[in-house]
Amino acid sequence: MLGLIRDRASGWIAGIIVGALVLSFAFWGVSSYFGQGGNVNVATVNGSDISLKSFQQSFYTLRKQMQSMLQDDALTLEEENFIKEETLRRLIETEVVNQLIIDNGLRIANSKVVETIKALEYFKDDEGFDRDKYERSIISMGMEPVYFEAQLRMDLLSEQLQAGLSESLFVLESELQDVVRLKTQTRDLTYSILNLSSFTDEGDVDDSEIEAFYKANPQRFVEPEKVKIEYLELDVNELAKTITSDEESLIDYYNNNKDKYDVAEQRSITKLFVKTGEESSAEDKTKAKEVITAAMELVREGKNFEEVIEKFSEEGKGSLEFSEHAYMAKGVLDKELDEFLFGSDEGAISDPIETKNGFNIIKVGEIRGGPKNVYETVAEQVAEDYKKSEAELQFFELSDQLTNLSYEHSHTLEVAAEAIGQEIIESDYFSKDGTPEGILSNSKIVSTSFDPELISNGQNSEAIELADYHIVALRVLDHKAATTKALDDVREEVISSIKMERAAEKIKETSEAITKQLKEGVSPEALTIDYEIEWTTVEKVTRDDVDVNRAVLRSAFQSGKPVDDRPVILSNRLGSGDYAIMLITAAYDGEVVEDDESSKKHDLELRRNRGTAEWQEFIRNARNNANVKIYKDNI
Repeated sequence: MLGLIRDRASGWIAGIIVGALVLSFAFWGVSSYFGQGGNVNVATVNGSDISLKSFQQSFYTLRKQMQSMLQDDALTLEEENFIKEETLRRLIETEVVNQLIIDNGLRIANSKVVETIKALEYFKDDEGFDRDKYERSIISMGMEPVYFEAQLRMDLLSEQLQAGLSESLFVLESELQDVVRLKTQTRDLTYSILNLSSFTDEGDVDDSEIEAFYKANPQRFVEPEKVKIEYLELDVNELAKTITSDEESLIDYYNNNKDKYDVAEQRSITKLFVKTGEESSAEDKTKAKEVITAAMELVREGKNFEEVIEKFSEEGKGSLEFSEHAYMAKGVLDKELDEFLFGSDEGAISDPIETKNGFNIIKVGEIRGGPKNVYETVAEQVAEDYKKSEAELQFFELSDQLTNLSYEHSHTLEVAAEAIGQEIIESDYFSKDGTPEGILSNSKIVSTSFDPELISNGQNSEAIELADYHIVALRVLDHKAATTKALDDVREEVISSIKMERAAEKIKETSEAITKQLKEGVSPEALTIDYEIEWTTVEKVTRDDVDVNRAVLRSAFQSGKPVDDRPVILSNRLGSGDYAIMLITAAYDGEVVEDDESSKKHDLELRRNRGTAEWQEFIRNARNNANVKIYKDNI
């Protein structure tokens, strides 16, 4: 099996897995095969240790993902235990896969690793791959580039393993035909939608009914728990706005951080070209040369490249092409073009240049980097970075004062505010489920503001880290417990709720009555006047028809097929409270067409689903066959 995998390590699955690599990096960090340090382990797999440090890094990342998904920083004990188990399971399975890769001699070329890194959007800016951004991002994730690249190599090898397994699968023609027939089924359908709003009456609701409903549903009329807080905020971005600088300081900063701003020489290029290939005939090359020569004559007459290509297009000479590239590094283009591009001044235009790919005329555009690596070209960025750097230094000192003074003077923020030169901000009352703006919408602020201990003792909170270089300390000024609103305050709301319940009951009764008569053989047309409804009939509607309500379509295709010309009759409540009444009068299996794009798509989908299941089974078996020891006491 592994030999087959090694031979088949390419194909459609590669794109899918590589696309998820950044998530893999963020989750796993540097795995145990790098030696995390420390003697405490959470598990061993065939004698290889998984360290506590690896577990903690992975657990922390998955925990943050769970908090973000649930939009709640306060996870339950059950959720915390789930994250621990999931973290350990994935670490063990990753180690099992890594050992299979090593034991079976799978290999990835260095060029593939480099190509993959450069293709990841996470490391690109507007001009493509940015090495500085790449290195900064990796370091911010807590690892060195060499470790990241080694992890990437293992992930690509894991992809190779999975791709080989998945690509060895096949789908029987009979299976594919059954799926195509099912997926491309159509229905003849007649339906009507009863709108809840049309069943709401304008009749009066007496006082006794209002009072009874109010007493029976107190949870509907609750004024939620609210708090009012004051807080001190320290944000490096705000501090940076207060930093002043002079030219001398900025130049010193630039000289001390020159590597950050220096880039390899890069040049923009505009190009007119005619493509040929190594296998092109002499006649084709002669014609191409004639086209590029004619273009060169126009350039020498003073026409710019855009005018030249426009003239050729108007005259139907479509073999001439135009392209423009911003900031090309040396070594990217063909050698002949590179020599002119990097050996000429800005604005220089070449004579026709022949390469193995065709004939070219190039113009040198803007040049940056190399000899142009001077302060003046990056002065704006230097000023911004200098302010941020100085603000970070201030932040460390001020955050230390804020943390200590808000703790030492726990019943007031005034001492800390005076020390760090920031104003205390007072909020309005807000609830847990309200929608306050700005900092009060942050889940950490909300959960801390409603901490029972802070509410009862009136003390300052600990410093809350909202992001890197952004902290807040707060204190609860007042607390209002949840209460049931007085009936007089919610009378109109109660009346509206009663009317809505009446409407819901009426629409349900009407739907059931219509459905009953349809099943008794009454035609839809005969019910139109009695119930003041309209019917819509569609023929051979598909599962994804955009002109039919999605809920109606879903119900229609989930129902059975008509038998002996008797329609299938359904009545479903929609999410809006409306009701859909449907008659499925006919169902048709889809047709299988050889070499049809739809069939190819379904074949690919089947193999993907089966490949995923096969891979999961493969991992389960590999783990079951491995010698795994778990040290739960260390977690």
